[in-house]
Amino acid sequence: MQILEHGQAQERTLLFFPCTAEPVWAFADTITLLSQRWHVFQVVYDGHQPEYPGDFTSVEQTVDEVTEYLKSRGVSRLDAAYGCSMGGACLTRLLALGLFPIDRAIIDGGITPYQVPWLVRRLLLARDVLSFKMAANNRKILEAAFPPERFTPTGHDPKKEYDAMEAYLKTFSDRTIRNVFWSANNYALPKRSAKIGAKITYWYGDDEKKDRRRDIRFIKRYFPKARIHGIPKMAHAELVMVHPEKFCRYAEKFLTMQAEER
Repeated sequence: MQILEHGQAQERTLLFFPCTAEPVWAFADTITLLSQRWHVFQVVYDGHQPEYPGDFTSVEQTVDEVTEYLKSRGVSRLDAAYGCSMGGACLTRLLALGLFPIDRAIIDGGITPYQVPWLVRRLLLARDVLSFKMAANNRKILEAAFPPERFTPTGHDPKKEYDAMEAYLKTFSDRTIRNVFWSANNYALPKRSAKIGAKITYWYGDDEKKDRRRDIRFIKRYFPKARIHGIPKMAHAELVMVHPEKFCRYAEKFLTMQAEER
């Protein structure tokens, strides 16, 4: 695992857990804007960038390594943390353990652990791995799942973006693919969250609400004080990757509002 730091001159700290199967450059515009106000710690998962060796292992190991890294940098608490999809899973575990103080947290379409029998979970894993490999090896399937006209940021060339993404997805090892989909959906949590003072919001795009119903129910039960917030006309991870200015406005609104309440 690697952590890239941006905006080191800023006083406020923000931990950024991205979604899986996306390169560092997919978040460049968003990170650039965030780093104008925040000292951003951007997590790069093992097995997700060809220049960094190793395979992804688990959400649990990622959280342990992030915590260790922050402490080694002299960070004893975070002003804010953000996690999307599998990154939301990492953030959920980090919050639940209560070992690292965080003032405010945004879980964006975060994945929560399955509550189904082991055999069903293995079948779901096989489905997810097959779906990933089909998208990684077939441009038509990739574009059907993520239409370029919707998932290309303004000012970017759709062909260049999808050429690069197609090449990028082929760099994932079988071990990383398998571990990503197993761990993101089956990571361990304590039966009850530790007592924490963090202000938590769970975001979901209105266009993914059906897919997130199980996760929303889980978050409401596990973090009873969490605020649930739907983002209009957005699909999974669309806000953070495709609309950086809008993402930052939503994030700052939540973070500023919570700061005023303290």
